[in-house]
Amino acid sequence: MMIDYNVSDHWAESTPHWLKSLVSSLDRRHRFSTVLPLTVVGEEILQWIVLASGVDAWKKGANRDSLERDIAQSFASIGSHLTAQIASELAAFRAAFKALSGSGNAVLSQPPGTTRTAPEWQTLLTATGDMLTALQSDDAVRASWDDLVDAAQDRTLDRRQYGPIADLLSEQLRRRGIDADSAFRGLVSIMAFGRHPDDIPVGEADTPVTDRIDQARVYIGTPATIEPVAVWLGYKGRAHVQLTAGRVSFYEPLWAVPNAEPGRQDFDHKEELWAIVKGGFNFRVPEKVDELREVETLVRVDLGNTTTAGAVERAVAIVDVIINVALHRSGGIRPQLAEHVIVVSGKPVGSGHNAVWNQTGFPDDTYGAGMTSEAIAEHGPRIADTLAREELPRFLAAAIEVQTTLDHPFSRDMALRKPSEADISSVIPLADRIVQHVAAHAAMDPNDLFPLLVDKWAHARWLGDLQRAAGMCLLGGGERRDLQHELTVEWLSTRPKQPWLLLLADRAADFISLCRLEHERGWIERMFASISDHATYRALIAEYAAEGEVLEGRRRRIRNALVHGNPATFPVVESTRAFAEFQSRTALYVALESFVDSTDPQSALAERTDEFNAVQGGTDAATYWRDRVRNEGWPLPK
Repeated sequence: MMIDYNVSDHWAESTPHWLKSLVSSLDRRHRFSTVLPLTVVGEEILQWIVLASGVDAWKKGANRDSLERDIAQSFASIGSHLTAQIASELAAFRAAFKALSGSGNAVLSQPPGTTRTAPEWQTLLTATGDMLTALQSDDAVRASWDDLVDAAQDRTLDRRQYGPIADLLSEQLRRRGIDADSAFRGLVSIMAFGRHPDDIPVGEADTPVTDRIDQARVYIGTPATIEPVAVWLGYKGRAHVQLTAGRVSFYEPLWAVPNAEPGRQDFDHKEELWAIVKGGFNFRVPEKVDELREVETLVRVDLGNTTTAGAVERAVAIVDVIINVALHRSGGIRPQLAEHVIVVSGKPVGSGHNAVWNQTGFPDDTYGAGMTSEAIAEHGPRIADTLAREELPRFLAAAIEVQTTLDHPFSRDMALRKPSEADISSVIPLADRIVQHVAAHAAMDPNDLFPLLVDKWAHARWLGDLQRAAGMCLLGGGERRDLQHELTVEWLSTRPKQPWLLLLADRAADFISLCRLEHERGWIERMFASISDHATYRALIAEYAAEGEVLEGRRRRIRNALVHGNPATFPVVESTRAFAEFQSRTALYVALESFVDSTDPQSALAERTDEFNAVQGGTDAATYWRDRVRNEGWPLPK
């Protein structure tokens, strides 16, 4: 039996010390090396080529020097067998990195995306990809194993040289779709006990050491098995939806788990779920009134024909995209992953549980759960169908990830925790990063996208202020309760009788008659008048446009201050938050819609609404909407 560090008392007196050393070096629970595996360095270089800023990342000599030192350290740590196996790819990678690093500011300053036109970028991208491909080949993996054996056999080594070699081998296996921890346990079985990992019964076999090395070499170089893989995810957090879109299916556990039993109501993947729950250990549902639910939402993700390595992470990433976009657009509470089960060819092969604890949100948040359900039902199908059609583009995925980070401190999940000044200050650089990611996705220079977003601010601010004015009028109280109730019902209706701008235009006098905020009355009257009076609208838009120019200059100044440590007082930061959020939300919304609709993102970002074009042309908003409803009917055709 092995104990910590793969130490065992079973060894015979004649066992060579290097064999014990090799088996102990396969223990991955005590990792200590600071040397980055070459695969990790290569993946970071790829990310930097594709995503990293030119001015803020590549142009800085300190960053390039740091990358060069990591590369040199990783190269020095690999063994002679692997070096010989992929010598040409290693040389090409080093030469390509050196060429880009010394190419000059004009090249290094180019922003990410298709605007990186200098050949040095593509040369390094190709060389890095070739090196990573070579590293995950059968022969390269076996070469790393040979290097690990050599390190164990060389008793003169005194600097833990085996550590980086074992780390690299682990990463090579990961990139091949193999669970590295499981593979290392298999190697221990072969080398320490002379038996194949799948042999039964367990015990030690009388296998010569040379044969064990050969068997381990074959074992470690065997490609991963490709099979149909699905992952069932159980979430704590209610999302009362039953839908299937693309490769993702949402289920209500209280209904699905009992009905999975043979003879009860049929549904998709029923037999698969029954194989999971029949033992009573996974996705348990309460049988008594006072029992708490361990899982409140079930999600099945079909990963197709693939390997099981990283299956849970890949499935969670797909569901996260759906949940992140839905909650970003409509709000709600974020379900937390509590359980997972991996299914291969219809049979459960692995499962796990997570501890779930929430102290920052409302307890038993029924309203929040309803918001979540509505958000997923509204946005989930389109996103899931799109993800089944094609993988989420790299820059768009990065933008969603940053937007999720930005939203979290202000989300319903954190309702019982007041956002800190640090949370609010982080909005400015995070929003800036989102716009830059969207610009790269659309093959645009960020300096071209930011002005487009500034131009959209004035009309969007006008629409937002109109809604704010209406909300002030419907504050409540007063003597005209019936009128207040009538207008509130129509204003908040999910099936309005007319466009909301026409409601304000036609019932402006009634709204104003309910206004109890005397200090805002003049402004509210002017806002409502601008719907039907183009001169008033034009004057307001000029004010908003001037405001946008001031806010954009302030946003840039504050962003640079926060990033580089210059003075930035909190009131100034706070005054810019709404403007920065408008830019990031607008850019991400348009980019996502373009991705779902398979349209050109650059054209979509530059496009303006028909309403905007009409009012810019001299038509007031009320006339535009009356003409449109008369021509197209209401509700508008989709």
